[in-house]
Amino acid sequence: MSWTRPWCWSLLGLGLLGADFVQAEQSCTVEDAHCNGEAAGKLDEDVKDCGCGSLARAEGRSDEVPKVASATLAAALSASAIRHNQEMVQIPAGRFHMGDRKERVHFPQDGEGPVRPVRMSGFYLDTFEVSNWKFWDFVVETQYVTDAERLGDSFVAEVYLSDAVSATILKKVDAVPWWLPVPNASWRTPEGVDSGLDEASGSRFGDRWSHPAVHISWNDANAYCHWRNASLPTEAQWEYAARGGLEGMYYPWGDEMYGNETKEDEARYRMNIWQGQFPTLNTAEDGYIKTAPVDAFGPQNDWGLYNMVGNVWEWTNNWFSPVHFLTEENQATGFVDPEGPTEEELDELVERGYVKKDASGAFEKIKKGGSFMCHKSHCWRYRNCARHHLPADSTAHHIGLRCARAMSGAALDIE
Repeated sequence: MSWTRPWCWSLLGLGLLGADFVQAEQSCTVEDAHCNGEAAGKLDEDVKDCGCGSLARAEGRSDEVPKVASATLAAALSASAIRHNQEMVQIPAGRFHMGDRKERVHFPQDGEGPVRPVRMSGFYLDTFEVSNWKFWDFVVETQYVTDAERLGDSFVAEVYLSDAVSATILKKVDAVPWWLPVPNASWRTPEGVDSGLDEASGSRFGDRWSHPAVHISWNDANAYCHWRNASLPTEAQWEYAARGGLEGMYYPWGDEMYGNETKEDEARYRMNIWQGQFPTLNTAEDGYIKTAPVDAFGPQNDWGLYNMVGNVWEWTNNWFSPVHFLTEENQATGFVDPEGPTEEELDELVERGYVKKDASGAFEKIKKGGSFMCHKSHCWRYRNCARHHLPADSTAHHIGLRCARAMSGAALDIE
């Protein structure tokens, strides 16, 4: 592969993991990779991180990827899968601007900017995050075993664990000691062996069957969506849907964290995020100390989508890269249904120093939307443009999913 055409490198994330980065938005060639941009220095020391980007599996990873039996995927959709597909919103074809302006970018190392023009075909997207009820249907029909179950543990914030479980854990992530790898934590037992999804199974957080399934890896999410003859949304599909027809706003409903679309509306909570002192005290002023039901808070935008931001992170289909490419053609016409970089392109970026693989030598997948673990002081990623990334087998108690489906005969908005 050879990239010889002029590119505009949007180097808003050079040097991952806290190293120096360069910001540049002017045209250049691949050979002039730094675009002669002015160095922006290190990330502002006041910008803290919740540490959920550090939740890769340090050990225990295998090359085996859990899969639904091919016979199951080849068969006609089951009644359960059809029922799940009926709870989707039709997203119209159109144009939008992806990312955010330089002065509004909060985590430049994540590649939140610059603004990119995009043209989208129509598609369907789940109205709600996938609930435990729905994931149960999938598991019962396919006998699927999640990565967390197969590998034996998953990450949970220590504040949510019982004293008994916490006392058994001897390992921590040094950089973010509030995250613990909890044995037997999975979608069925979100806080380990003494927890469950309802009172009968040991839940200390109420009945959670209508809450989003968590401890879901990208592999798990991909398998579930395929069972429905669907897919994970691309990052562009996710962000286009989240914006709901609004341009340049932080949140699906506008720029105000609380309230509705205007400052004149009465203040109200629109999403499930962390209130209080992170990471030791969540005061749950929004009504939920952990996950909320998938239909909580009402629709977040005019397209009728719930919990696009807050509640749980949602996987997308894209590989992560902190850099974006603009050719003369797509600057004029916009990206068309972009699907992100291929692994071959990522290999090229690794050689040029713009992307790093994880500790196991794998690339990472993008997740969007933030979660109940996000606090503005540490993880202001519950914004439309925000993005984060983890390896495909990573799991934690704040990561879930929703699915997308192609629209038959969908056409681009070409006007």
